[in-house]
Amino acid sequence: MAQDKGVGESQGEEIQGAPPALSHAELRRRRLTETVTVNRYLYLQTQQLEHMLLEAADLQALLEILLVSMPRHFAFRVAELWLYDPEEVLSRLIVGGQRYGHYLQLHRDAFAMQELYDLEPDVQLIDATDSRMFEVLKSEQAIDYALLMPLTDSGRMIGSLHLGLEGDSLTLGDSEEGLLAHLAAIISSCFRNAVSRQQVSQLTMLDPLTRASNLRGFAVDIAREIARANRADQPVTVLVVEIDEYDDLYAHYGERSGHFVVKKIAQRISSGLRATDMLARLSRQKLAVLIPGSGEMPAQDIAQRMRRDIEEFAIDDGCGAVLQVTVSIGLVTWEPQAYPAVDMPRLARQMENAAGKALQMAQSRGGNQVAQSRLSTLMV
Repeated sequence: MAQDKGVGESQGEEIQGAPPALSHAELRRRRLTETVTVNRYLYLQTQQLEHMLLEAADLQALLEILLVSMPRHFAFRVAELWLYDPEEVLSRLIVGGQRYGHYLQLHRDAFAMQELYDLEPDVQLIDATDSRMFEVLKSEQAIDYALLMPLTDSGRMIGSLHLGLEGDSLTLGDSEEGLLAHLAAIISSCFRNAVSRQQVSQLTMLDPLTRASNLRGFAVDIAREIARANRADQPVTVLVVEIDEYDDLYAHYGERSGHFVVKKIAQRISSGLRATDMLARLSRQKLAVLIPGSGEMPAQDIAQRMRRDIEEFAIDDGCGAVLQVTVSIGLVTWEPQAYPAVDMPRLARQMENAAGKALQMAQSRGGNQVAQSRLSTLMV
């Protein structure tokens, strides 16, 4: 009997500290009556930004949203993004990150980011009296407050987003902090997914010989740079570079030497480019260079320097032979003010075709030449 009683008591025993079970009626009442009050403007802007983040096509698009669109969207002064990159994976994945300057920082050590937050990192709004203001947004003037948003993945810091504000235009209550913490979680998730997609995509958009973009990667690069040039109202130039008499070289020296020459030429060209310029391999002996922010005259100078540099470049094949080659270069520049465009994919194709025609002109003159083609306003 004593044993039966003990069993009965253990079955009726409540777990200490557990919340009381709710009836269906009480649960329904709470769902219908409990509400949270949150700043409507902040809520609507956050909701719109979430859609933008979820629709970001790749890592570059995501960075553009965080560093360019987001501060404008919330009427903040500026955005700064720190990312944890201990193995320099992001530095290899991010194309043209230098255009953001000090607003995009890759850190090999997470200590600086962790020091901005408590043991459990949360969204924080700090003012000019906070010592952390000497660490974030250092070069900015007229910043009265900084909104710090930690980016985490499975409890691990992967980044920190800082938004600079003028005046006390943002007041954070518990509900607003919860809303921004939710937004930080969305950003972290989108960032993690974008990095994973970029790693997979990079394998299909890189030329294995030169480690530059392949034809598919170039199509993505030129579309992105044209869109960026259109937004910034700045020119963009495409150079198409082909090794002269490559078929003869290939036939005489063989595949191995032919590949070696292409690799060395690509490395030589790449070494003279700016961090924001992009190199691609379009075919066996044809390369392309994207030069953002460059008009016709500067692009002509760049192309001529490139041509002369290759002409004087002695390639040691490592087997006692020295190979010297020349290149022909076709050039085309798009300037948004001079040639307004609406259909950006069509414009990308027209630029590729125009640069190709310019290359043919250079080759028809005997090679080792630079030729230029211009877009027609009727074409765009």
